[in-house]
Amino acid sequence: MKVTDNLRYYLHEARLPDMPQSPPSTGKTEPLPDSLGVRPRRYRRLEAVHAIDLELLGDMVFDWTEFHIPSMPLGVDDGDERTGERFTVSCRPCFPIPSLPLGRASDIERVSSWIDNFPLESVLRTMHLLYPESKSFRFSFCNECCGQPSLRKLSWSEVSKTDSGKSKRINDTLSLFSFAPWALPEEELQGFVRPQRFPQQRRAQARASEFKRYSFQEQEWLWSKVWDSCFSSDCRWFVVTTYRYWVFGVFSPDWSDVFVSPLYKYDSCDPTILELLLFWVVSAMGYEGGWTPPEIRTQLKLPVQCLSATVTDLFFNVSKAMAMVAYGADCSIMTPAL
Repeated sequence: MKVTDNLRYYLHEARLPDMPQSPPSTGKTEPLPDSLGVRPRRYRRLEAVHAIDLELLGDMVFDWTEFHIPSMPLGVDDGDERTGERFTVSCRPCFPIPSLPLGRASDIERVSSWIDNFPLESVLRTMHLLYPESKSFRFSFCNECCGQPSLRKLSWSEVSKTDSGKSKRINDTLSLFSFAPWALPEEELQGFVRPQRFPQQRRAQARASEFKRYSFQEQEWLWSKVWDSCFSSDCRWFVVTTYRYWVFGVFSPDWSDVFVSPLYKYDSCDPTILELLLFWVVSAMGYEGGWTPPEIRTQLKLPVQCLSATVTDLFFNVSKAMAMVAYGADCSIMTPAL
């Protein structure tokens, strides 16, 4: 059976293959916070990290897949001979897609190759099948991180031709940060996604003599790197991954808050990484059924302690029905896709 005979079932069942890895053993590796080159700065606005509820996100992805992904044959081949786009994540026995002979991940280039060739290529093919208007968009490597030993950045963006015929990336819509798994272990990512607040307002108002008092707190160095890169490209939606683990996030319109998913493993099911990544791209594009983050009512100017308690109550202590409204999900009656 072809993937295009039942795309919904494929996305529900396809799991990323395990990526064999062997960290580089030559020389002394620089700690990731140092290699990223980020420092506390007054201009940053990020103040709070809000966790997206695990059950709620899973329900939203499942509902979106059920109502917007067809389960009937599309009448096209799995691969596009003209563009070379195809599904690459195998899902046996129903979808016997030939495996890609990628080598062991021994550096950041090979890690990024696994990410690009497996989940990103499959999501690209799916997007162009479901949304023909997105065919000018694709995942592209960005130059800004090419000199860093443990990080590469890709962008879901529109690609146009210049007068000289060269490709030009415009309209960055989603940023993907690919880290080497040996440089960013699971425990660091767990700290990255937990709800937390940063002293950015106090840092911005501090005198020069007091500035050193406001050093980075825990994973603030990593958030600063993601914030700087997304802000410079005016791209609020992002993904952070080591291939083995995946995080999905979006900044608020004023860039002071961020909503971030729990940590998902590469072989996650219900939802799968392909479903999550596809849903996040669709949400970033503003397509029907995607997620709209809640508004942060900054005008209330509540104390930090009160604001934290309110956010915790919002995300964890309300019923599912109320949470759906709070998260901006579409609660109207929808007709399932065929």
